[in-house]
Amino acid sequence: RSTMTGSGHSFFKRLALATAFSGLTACGGGSSDPPPSRAPETADQIATPLAAPPGSTQAQWPPAFQTLPSSACSPPLVGSHATYHVGPGRQYTELTDVPWLSLQAGDVVNIYHRAAPYKTKFGLRAQGTANAPVYINGVTDAQCNRPVISGDGAVTATDAARLNFGEDIQNNGLIQIYRLSTDDRNTYTPRYITIQNLKVMNAQRGKSFKGNAGDNRLYDDTASGIYAIRVAHLTVENCEITENGNGVFTNTRGLGAADFSAYVIIRRNQIYLNGNANRSTEHGLYIQAYRTLYEGNFIGQDRGGSSLKDRSSGTVVRYNKILASARALDLVETEEEYVQILQLDPLYHHAWVYGNVLVNDFNAPLGNSARPIHWGHDNNGSRARTGTLFFYGNTYVNKSKSSQYYYTTVFQIGGNDDDVVSPNTRVEASGNIFWNDDGSTQWFFLANRSNGKVHFRGTNHVPTAWDATEKNSSRVTVAGNHLVGDQPGLATATYWPLAGSSVLNKGIAGPSFTPAGATAANLVVQGVFTEPMGIARRPTLGGALDLGAMEAH
Repeated sequence: RSTMTGSGHSFFKRLALATAFSGLTACGGGSSDPPPSRAPETADQIATPLAAPPGSTQAQWPPAFQTLPSSACSPPLVGSHATYHVGPGRQYTELTDVPWLSLQAGDVVNIYHRAAPYKTKFGLRAQGTANAPVYINGVTDAQCNRPVISGDGAVTATDAARLNFGEDIQNNGLIQIYRLSTDDRNTYTPRYITIQNLKVMNAQRGKSFKGNAGDNRLYDDTASGIYAIRVAHLTVENCEITENGNGVFTNTRGLGAADFSAYVIIRRNQIYLNGNANRSTEHGLYIQAYRTLYEGNFIGQDRGGSSLKDRSSGTVVRYNKILASARALDLVETEEEYVQILQLDPLYHHAWVYGNVLVNDFNAPLGNSARPIHWGHDNNGSRARTGTLFFYGNTYVNKSKSSQYYYTTVFQIGGNDDDVVSPNTRVEASGNIFWNDDGSTQWFFLANRSNGKVHFRGTNHVPTAWDATEKNSSRVTVAGNHLVGDQPGLATATYWPLAGSSVLNKGIAGPSFTPAGATAANLVVQGVFTEPMGIARRPTLGGALDLGAMEAH
């Protein structure tokens, strides 16, 4: 088995330097593609992209806190290189004719809202830079409705068909990020791409499209709204992603030194009703990358799979609202095969989950989760993430009655067969609210009998009917205070603390340590999720923060 030596972070920097400038010249469009428009269409609506999108730097992980608006409204942008306009009365009326495979650093494609969905499958291979990213930008209408891209009955974009782009993955996605057959398969990685302000839907089994050859094809079970074989610095923001197999999928295969995705940011989206009934292998989000950030999202239920499945390093999940499906959070091992990239990251064995509202509703239309938060591994114990899941400042709500289920669990560490890969793999929980809205269901915080530990520190609110584990309570320890009770004093619909609540001003201890490679100042609770998506700055209304994900109004 081939492995790399040295620290993961220094290795990644060396690798980035070696590959960052490979294949920067686009080679798919040719002179037959129409020239781009560089002039603003309505000057008072133009917004110029930032020099570098937030989170694009490798200097700090995670990126620093920022507030994110709840409005979906989005204007057109002007690229630093070229700008393409698509929509009624624009330069292009359909997505089919855009030179997608020739996009270069600094390009912007503005897709304007219209009543009918755009039905085009297209590919991206652009290599933007930190100072000149590539934007695929939806422009909303006056009511802030996003333009819709639907895979149901879609045709393949002209350049993708002409160049037979992604011949072997045609059935796997609607927006596909890959390379051309003429690009170096060992080094070519699309990078610095932002997809924003779009509704992406209907890349799902049972639905058809026209392939590269004009043939009728069906999407695979694993088809995704956004599908990337490998990509670096991908940001998906302010999108509505629904009715796909996977909502967003990025891969890290480890077939070579550059065969991995990196720095994937899923920010301020509405992601729901993806997946396939009676299958557990497609998910709302299915991300595998060197460092991932999920922030300000509403992540709803998935059909069959998990709401969020992540096989990454340095995973950060902050300020989201997440409804549990098969699992709410499934944070497990990488599947890279021959070359270790993610596993050499010093943050591979750690993840941070803070400031989130997580709801496990036994009466939800798509069911509930028996083991909603999973940490460590599911299939391959030799690649398990064996460090600490830092879980702090969250509000976790279990909606059930003992007449439905005698007991519920919160954390699962390791595989489903309770195998002991690392008995010290642990969850560190602080400053959380764990609430059962009925109060009668027995709680076991650790689902496993012999694998992993849960360590409570600082103050947490727990239900009266709580217990450590079903069998072995020594694996759950408490260093600090438990506020025990069935009524923490939360609003039943929004879960905001009410006046007089016992959780007010109790403080959030946060992580007990910060591993090398992470930025402690950026891991402090500073924000709060805002409906329907977004982040506001979290105020401190008393002497300290309230427990959980929100401050009392």
